[in-house]
Amino acid sequence: MQKRASPLTPPPLGVEPMTRAILFEGLFVHGLPRNEAFEADMREAGFDRDDLLPQYPLALFRQCLDLACRHFYPGMTVEEGRRRLGQHFAQGFSQTVLGRVVSVSLPLLGPARFLKKFPEHLRFDSSPILVNAVQVSERQFRMEFRTGVGLSPFFLRGLLEEGLRMTRVTPNVRVTQSAPISFDLHITW
Repeated sequence: MQKRASPLTPPPLGVEPMTRAILFEGLFVHGLPRNEAFEADMREAGFDRDDLLPQYPLALFRQCLDLACRHFYPGMTVEEGRRRLGQHFAQGFSQTVLGRVVSVSLPLLGPARFLKKFPEHLRFDSSPILVNAVQVSERQFRMEFRTGVGLSPFFLRGLLEEGLRMTRVTPNVRVTQSAPISFDLHITW
């Protein structure tokens, strides 16, 4: 029997962390408007929105986020651009087949149950990521992210903001970064 790696153990050397195509589909197919120059840059990087593969390297997703920030938010900070891309992802994901099912249930779940379930839904396949949802009070959570890959706390901030809006609340999400691979999102509504 093979020993399973801990969630924070990086993949073996030569094994690149991969992510499912739904991440790309939600943002780059449904979440953002068509843009010829942006799509050409993404094809050059290795992603063709008109020819989806089952999975992609997580590093390619980060590269495409940077390209999207340059094309769609050139006058903003990287942090604000990534936050907005997270919001676009949540909106675009709700237009995918899986996303339609999930988004219909969000108002019924409410914000607390949505946040408690969020770690289950945030699976980046071979990427070592650990997410812990801590309920601090009735309308306050702390989402603890511990990862071996460079996730953007600001992208996740935007994703959670938009997801919480879908539960019919107005959220306030604040990022606290304690290390390159460790950050918390503090959420109230």
